[in-house]
Amino acid sequence: MIVFPAIDIQKGLVVRLRQGVENDSVTYFEDPVKTAVKWYEEGAAYLHVVDLDGAFAGTPQNGVIIRQICEAVPIPVEVGGGIRSAATIEDYLEKGVARVIIGSLAVEDEGFLQETARQYAKHLAVSIDAKNDVVATHGWVDGSDKTVLPFAERVLEARISTIIYTDIGRDGMLSGPNLPMLQKLQCLPGIRLIASGGIGTVDDLRNLRTLGVYGAITGKALYEGRITMAEICELAGGA
Repeated sequence: MIVFPAIDIQKGLVVRLRQGVENDSVTYFEDPVKTAVKWYEEGAAYLHVVDLDGAFAGTPQNGVIIRQICEAVPIPVEVGGGIRSAATIEDYLEKGVARVIIGSLAVEDEGFLQETARQYAKHLAVSIDAKNDVVATHGWVDGSDKTVLPFAERVLEARISTIIYTDIGRDGMLSGPNLPMLQKLQCLPGIRLIASGGIGTVDDLRNLRTLGVYGAITGKALYEGRITMAEICELAGGA
């Protein structure tokens, strides 16, 4: 199981939000690039970067910083936040991003999902961000007519295998991941599931590894020392 340190960028700073609320953030570091180097030097194998400004604006806002991150570390970087066109996907891949995360438009536009999957499937992940069982969009602000499992099945049918599931109610709360839903998702054939939201302890990571998920994203717990990179590396070594 890969454990992804999260680097969420808002107004040029590294922050964490509570339950995805734009104005409920805590700043942890002032330099996202130095933060990326820090996690790499401490043993991270892959980084999860979110352009929060882009997620709320609907278009990328931190492309320069993201390019600098990709240039500063030799490990792969996945990026999400405000990615709502094929041109943006192409631009991020040219910047050195290994995997581009699409969300809102993939939920709302079946044609976009199918076309981007046809062109970029091996470089894509789809983010399923849910409030209860309803898939949210536009920086987690809006709801949709999609529910989690049927939408995940549509993504897999489009031949995108990497799905990032976030329980919005648990995000930034350190209350533990939504194991029952993750277990249901993990049973879908061909899925590469990344768990996000609520991870607060190394035991949470062990539980996720027991489920057999491909990856897990840790943010607040890592930044506040509840989980350390040494523990993450030990967990990976024992996988």
